[in-house]
Amino acid sequence: MKRLLFFILTAGSLLAAGDLPAARPVVGFLTNGEGNRIDWATRFPEYDVAEAGEGQFLLSQQHWDLDRRLLNRRPAACILHAGLPEILLGQPLPRILDAFRSVCMRLDTTGIRPVLLLTTPVSAAHPAVNARIRQLNDALRSWAARQGIVCLDPSERLCKDGALDPACTFDGLMLNAAGQELLVAEVRDFLRAMDAGGEELPATTRAELSGEVARRILAASPREVRIVLLGDSLTANGGDWNPRLGRHDVRNAGQGGFLTGQMGWLLDTCVLAARPALCFVLGGINDLFNDIPPEVILANQQRVVTRLREAGIQPVVQSVLLVHNNAALNARIRSLNTALAAWCAEQGIDWLDLNCGLTDDHGLKARYTTDGTHLTEEGYGIWSGVLRQYLDTQNLKQTTTPRI
Repeated sequence: MKRLLFFILTAGSLLAAGDLPAARPVVGFLTNGEGNRIDWATRFPEYDVAEAGEGQFLLSQQHWDLDRRLLNRRPAACILHAGLPEILLGQPLPRILDAFRSVCMRLDTTGIRPVLLLTTPVSAAHPAVNARIRQLNDALRSWAARQGIVCLDPSERLCKDGALDPACTFDGLMLNAAGQELLVAEVRDFLRAMDAGGEELPATTRAELSGEVARRILAASPREVRIVLLGDSLTANGGDWNPRLGRHDVRNAGQGGFLTGQMGWLLDTCVLAARPALCFVLGGINDLFNDIPPEVILANQQRVVTRLREAGIQPVVQSVLLVHNNAALNARIRSLNTALAAWCAEQGIDWLDLNCGLTDDHGLKARYTTDGTHLTEEGYGIWSGVLRQYLDTQNLKQTTTPRI
């Protein structure tokens, strides 16, 4: 019921119609350290923001006067971001975890949905700190998955090779203005993803929400496009797919962090406008990370594929990759893949199972992953091989225009 309320409130802020102005939904922020340096109310004027964090307090101290600062405002959801001050001050990991659990339970019993914004890694100059941050985030993910609590992971935007990107920090520990923008973007994308439970947005809205991403994709694309890969960070991190596939007419339309609903935002500008012959589609892992219901993920995929077919573009749906050593999440991935494969079979849509060569009994093989989810170069080699074999059966001639 709380989740449904949050969907309705958020949808109202984005898509409100009629003569009466819609009341702004209330969203809470309980942060310390890095999160407390951000003016969340200014960054999210479309929401009535309840900023409850006391920057000088550890999360375990934030219960003080929390009714006045947050609970009495009755936000639909509250973003929790802490961990770095606790680690730097030497608080034991079990005590930090207890603090997160305690605050989440208090929010939940008050009817407020907790959302964990995971602790941001620091620069490679601080390996011991990063090791503790990884331990904390892994433990939070595991606990949150059991409780049905959403975790947002900003590291994909902010990090390179598992450490904070130097371009995002001024001292190796704290975020600079560019880093703060990326952290805010992680929260913004989550709030936007809650629009009307996955309903199709108007074309103008899709273009507005995806404009910056689309411009980046188009700038890196070859002039003529016969093949598009549409996806999330797994696709995006493959970089230039042309040498991987032995071609010069392939566009990488992947964007890190995107959910399947957001992938649909890119269809008009990054896929349909190019009139490719074929589009490989891969998405769903970010939806599962963010607790999007499987029926919404399936509907989003179906909507993307249907629009491709209506435009005369051959869709090829790829299986969601399993992750390494996470049985609960892999069970959800397998269930989603089963539903996707069955629908593709019914509709006569080509389906590629990427898991065959990349996984074992524990999910994604350790040798093929950098962090349990994303692929090594060797992993991309296996994936590329699957796509090459498929393309060999399609007699898909390349354009004559060389790639520029």
